[in-house]
Amino acid sequence: MALTEQNLTTVRTDFSEEDIPRVMAELDRITTAETMDSEHNRNNAIGAILSLSKGDFEELKNLVTAAKTDFRDVIYWWYLENKKATHPE
Repeated sequence: MALTEQNLTTVRTDFSEEDIPRVMAELDRITTAETMDSEHNRNNAIGAILSLSKGDFEELKNLVTAAKTDFRDVIYWWYLENKKATHPE
């Protein structure tokens, strides 16, 4: 399945040229069947994974595995991380 242009840009920006093929293969493990049959949900989960992994392939793999169990977890973790960054307590 194809990534959104924004997610593709993030992959190209955050990961080395050598890592891009294995990053793409890892992200392709997430299917719409695991995201409530929604390409929109899949794209949101991938965006969250890319943001949370910060260019670390091992972290990306761990997040993909978590998303395959429940994609909403990675979206929620991204939300918490984003909230913490924009609204420190």
